[in-house]
Amino acid sequence: MIGIFYECSIGIFDSLIYGYPLIHKTYSIVCHQDPQKLINISCGKSLVCARCLGIYSGLLISSVFFLFYIPKIKRGLTILLISSIPMIIDVIATTFGFYNYSKGLAFSTGLLFGSILFLYLYDGLENLISELQKR
Repeated sequence: MIGIFYECSIGIFDSLIYGYPLIHKTYSIVCHQDPQKLINISCGKSLVCARCLGIYSGLLISSVFFLFYIPKIKRGLTILLISSIPMIIDVIATTFGFYNYSKGLAFSTGLLFGSILFLYLYDGLENLISELQKR
């Protein structure tokens, strides 16, 4: 997560400038990095767009929260699909020009999706571990 704001780290540690091309290229694999959709802060810009930052933030917040409490809900694909609907609607609406891109809305819809997505990643990891223990 800290790599997302790598440019800010360069301001603190000058020698990190040499790793910037590699870090930037690495994040380009997981995000389109459209310059108009990046989060700008006083020390630089993020290496992912607002929506991707929301997804990764949701994953991080959920992972910390679930250290203390794992909700016992049936995790069918329905919940994942419902959590993705606001994000899909936002993407379609901005693509077709119904309204202008909003970094705040993109971040929020990504945050919702990322938070729910963690449950499925957790389940998958749990299933993998149980399968490996059976061998």
